[in-house]
Amino acid sequence: MLRKLAWLYAAGFVGVFLVTHTPGVSDDAGRLFGLFRIDPIDDIVHLLSGLAGAVVAAWATRLVPLYLRLVGILYGLDAMVGLAVSRGFLDGSLFTQGPGGADFGLTNILVNLPHIVLAGIALGFGFSGAA
Repeated sequence: MLRKLAWLYAAGFVGVFLVTHTPGVSDDAGRLFGLFRIDPIDDIVHLLSGLAGAVVAAWATRLVPLYLRLVGILYGLDAMVGLAVSRGFLDGSLFTQGPGGADFGLTNILVNLPHIVLAGIALGFGFSGAA
């Protein structure tokens, strides 16, 4: 079960990477589906997260729980930082731009929601001990 979930995460992260490079899904301001911008660093983080998931699922299945835990912790931290200080953790903007103000507005919650959901599921399964 966890191996299938790792494959799903791998496909999802690589899928996000591919969608950001699909013509017509970004507006003139570079916002994906007109909602938010995925910068090149985010792009690389998504791709590396997906490739890591594929490697773990294919060749190192004993590391799947660790992969899910790391995904959950890192993407959850990214979402919390995004809400609390309006910056990204994974893209390094927290460190390069410094903290901003908290933003618990609907738009920012929706922008961070994918990472909140992904983190919650990954943490739940990563620490569950399920096989």
